[in-house]
Amino acid sequence: KRMVGLYGEFRASYKNLVYLTVTGRNDWSSTLPVNNRSYFYPSVSGSFVFTELLPKNNVLSFGKIRGSWARVGKDADAYSLGYYMWPVATLNGGKYGMGNSWTGGSVGLKPEIQDSYELGLEMRFFNGRLGFDYTYYQSKTKDQICAPRLAQSTGYIFLTLNGGSVENKGMELSITGKPIVTKDFQWETTLNLSGNRGRLGDFIDGVDIFYVTDAQVGAAKAGSIPNGGYFLGLTGNKYETAQGPDGKMYNVIDPSTGLYKDTQVETNIVGNREPKLIGGFNNSFSYKNFNLSFLFDIRLGGDIYNGTECYLVTKGLSTKTINRESVSFTGVVNTGTAAKPSYETKTITYNANETYQVGNSTRSGKYMIQEYYKNYAKNAYNFITDTNWLRLRSISLSYDFKDLLKKQNIIKGLTATITGTNLFVWTNYKGMDPETCVSGSGTGGSGSAGIDYCGVPATAGMSFGINLTF
Repeated sequence: KRMVGLYGEFRASYKNLVYLTVTGRNDWSSTLPVNNRSYFYPSVSGSFVFTELLPKNNVLSFGKIRGSWARVGKDADAYSLGYYMWPVATLNGGKYGMGNSWTGGSVGLKPEIQDSYELGLEMRFFNGRLGFDYTYYQSKTKDQICAPRLAQSTGYIFLTLNGGSVENKGMELSITGKPIVTKDFQWETTLNLSGNRGRLGDFIDGVDIFYVTDAQVGAAKAGSIPNGGYFLGLTGNKYETAQGPDGKMYNVIDPSTGLYKDTQVETNIVGNREPKLIGGFNNSFSYKNFNLSFLFDIRLGGDIYNGTECYLVTKGLSTKTINRESVSFTGVVNTGTAAKPSYETKTITYNANETYQVGNSTRSGKYMIQEYYKNYAKNAYNFITDTNWLRLRSISLSYDFKDLLKKQNIIKGLTATITGTNLFVWTNYKGMDPETCVSGSGTGGSGSAGIDYCGVPATAGMSFGINLTF
């Protein structure tokens, strides 16, 4: 891979009041076709410090409005244009053979282009004792370079191509403060909050779901939904539902199985793994030579699929399957026809020591209880949690021994610190750790975040350190 770039920048300012920056860059990349090898992307940003026009006062110390627009270009990975073969291998019977590699290329590949803009307001009050920084942003990526799974009739599992567009918009807010400042004691605090809404825009015709990883656990898969759907989507199997005579929605019972009826496909959109809000709350307390600081990590919303629990249910190892003597469930049964359905509410109970006529078969109660739990594992919604958490990400206590070093000139500084990381988490998620995921970032970037499958939870840690300066 070889890239050549040309970059230019213009800056201007007026009396610490107005600032303007304009940039332009052109790249030539060897990983793109000759006709599309060159791509240009400019940017412009400006800010206005409006407090320079106001009389000095003790309330509003600083105020700035800023805005920017930028275009960013991206080339492809090396060897993304061609079609390649596996090395010659010996097959059954001692014959030699060769075949296509997993990923095919695209001779008409274009550079990926992202356009984004940002608006912001920064203000500080009471000589810096209180302040906030607010940002709204929006971006759209077109001609996204990706390698989606397509029909293997193409000869490949993946094809590298320009798939479509990705849209993101959101807000960020940072609030800083110094509530207490005295000679011996000081308290500083920072609250950071952000929320992003990602959507997959136009995509390849005929592709209803862009599966970005091999994260296919139980009844759920990680996927991005084209044409305005969730970028961090979750698809999976689910029960069919219908309205009962009381107007409420119920799961449909299949008379032929005596259990809930599932859709038998894993392409239903069952969740959105993107959090509604994430943030951090940092505090620092200083008293003479002591300093205590801690950071809380915050998350509100966002679905997590507990694949570990699903696996345990299918193996009969979950606490959900502990009752093997009797199970009861309520749903609706269609007493009409497929063309004109009519649903009636029905409650079914299976006891282990009894037998039942299910469809055209006679089944033991033990068999039906076992099948009930298998059927339970087919419904992705049984393992999805709209997750919140408050995590003590880190806490640190330090002491500065500077007062003991005044009578000598060898050691300039001595600080001792004890630190704890990931000590506590308060969450409504019932799995091991809502932060785990089943695999890495994936071919399309959204990865498998939000899918917990037999992962190892983050470890709690304690450390002690001494910092010496000579």
